[in-house]
Amino acid sequence: MAALITGYYIEKDYIKKFENLSEEISNKNEDSFSWYHLNVLETEAKDWLKEKSGLSEIVIKELISEETRPRVLKDEDGILLNLRGLNLNPDSDEEDMVSLHMWIEPGRIITTRSERVFTIDDIDQSYQQGDGPRSTADFLIRVLDGVIDRISDYIYDIEEQIDEMEEEVLTAERSKLRSMISEKRREAVIIRRYIVPQRESMARLYKEKIGWLDEDDKEYVYEFSNRSIRQIEELDTIRDRAALVQEELNNKINDQMNRTMYILSIVGSIFLPLGFLTGLFGINIGGMPGTESSAAFGIFSVLMLVIIGIEYWLFKRNDWI
Repeated sequence: MAALITGYYIEKDYIKKFENLSEEISNKNEDSFSWYHLNVLETEAKDWLKEKSGLSEIVIKELISEETRPRVLKDEDGILLNLRGLNLNPDSDEEDMVSLHMWIEPGRIITTRSERVFTIDDIDQSYQQGDGPRSTADFLIRVLDGVIDRISDYIYDIEEQIDEMEEEVLTAERSKLRSMISEKRREAVIIRRYIVPQRESMARLYKEKIGWLDEDDKEYVYEFSNRSIRQIEELDTIRDRAALVQEELNNKINDQMNRTMYILSIVGSIFLPLGFLTGLFGINIGGMPGTESSAAFGIFSVLMLVIIGIEYWLFKRNDWI
C-alpha cells in the first residue's frame, strides 16, 4: 500500500484529489485546506512527516505511533487528536479498537493510521462524490460524529443481545449462554477502557481556545463529550446486567443440580433398606429362612412392597417429597 492512502485539496466549490505526497497547490484560497491521509507502516510516510511536514517532534512522534491513548495536544494554532474507533476490519474483533491520529491546523489536515478506519473511508467516499466537509472544523466534526456513531451502534447491539439473553436464561443451552454472557462482559470492559480517556479528550477539546473552532462547532464537541459519557454509562449498565444474568443463570443451574441431588437422595433412601434385605437374603449359606419353601419369594416381594409403602408414607408425612 502507498504511503498516501488518500488526499485532497478542498475549496468551497472545488475538490482536487492528490496522487502522491509531493503534489502541492501553489495558489490556495484563504478558506481552503489540504488533507493527507497516511499509512504510518510505510517508510515514505514517516520520512515525509519528519522532513517535509514542518511539524514539531512531539506531534510527529504521536502521528507515527501505531498504538496510543486517546488524547488532545494543542500546539500553537493546531491540535493533535488521538482517537479510538471500532475495528471493523475483516477477521478482527470490534472491541480491539483501531487508532486514528489527526493533526488539524488552518489550511491543513494530516491523519495517520496503521489499520483501516471506516469513518475516514466514509469521508473519502463523500469527497469522491463531490460532497464532504468544506472546512477543517467541519472535517473534525464529521470524524468525531462517525467514530462515536459506530460505537453507539455497537453498544446498542450489545444491549439487544443482553435483552435476548435475559429472555433465554430459562430455555437456552446453559453452557453456550454462559460463554456468551462472559464474552459480552469482556467486550464492555474493553470498550469502556478506551472510551473513558476519549471522553476526557473531547472535554479538553471543548475547553481549548482554538481560533478556527467557533461556538457552534464547540457545541458539537460538547455534545460528543456528553454522548461519550452516555456510552460509558450504558457500558456500565451492560456490565451490571450481564452480571445479573450470569447470577440468575448460575442460580438456575444450582437449583437444577439441587433438585437432581434431592431426587437421587430420595431414590437412594428408598432403596437403601431394600438393598440391605436383598444383600442379606442373597448370601449363599446354610440356615437362611425360606430356602425350602416355594412361597418364600412371593412373601419376600410383598414385604419389599410394604417397606416401600411405609417409606413413602414417612416421606410424605415429613414433607420430604
